[in-house]
Amino acid sequence: MFAFLETYLAYRRLKPIVVALPARLAKAFGPSKHYTFLQAKRAISDVKIGSRAAPYALAAACTLEELEKNGAGVSAEDYRRMRAELAEVFGLPDADFTMDKLRSKTFNTHHPAEENVYAGSGGGHH
Repeated sequence: MFAFLETYLAYRRLKPIVVALPARLAKAFGPSKHYTFLQAKRAISDVKIGSRAAPYALAAACTLEELEKNGAGVSAEDYRRMRAELAEVFGLPDADFTMDKLRSKTFNTHHPAEENVYAGSGGGHH
């Protein structure tokens, strides 16, 4: 149960990164695969992404080189881990996603793990 709860909470906390952030970046700075550190910081602020999720947002929006160049304090290992976590939580094909791919992907309004796998199985026999 804790794994489900952890996944659900991560989904709720990180959802703005894959839904609102790509749209905000494209609206403010034009469509792109990646954005600059300052563009990402501005959009993160505009979308009101919390401090715990902000590093994930930077990792999603920027290349590792862009973050290193701007002293974002994200190691290569952390960068890869955060992108892998985003890919896993949101069912992305891999961690090499880009902002334009996120913008074109449709996300459900609910987390797939919330579905009751027993619904419709005739569980209530009379």
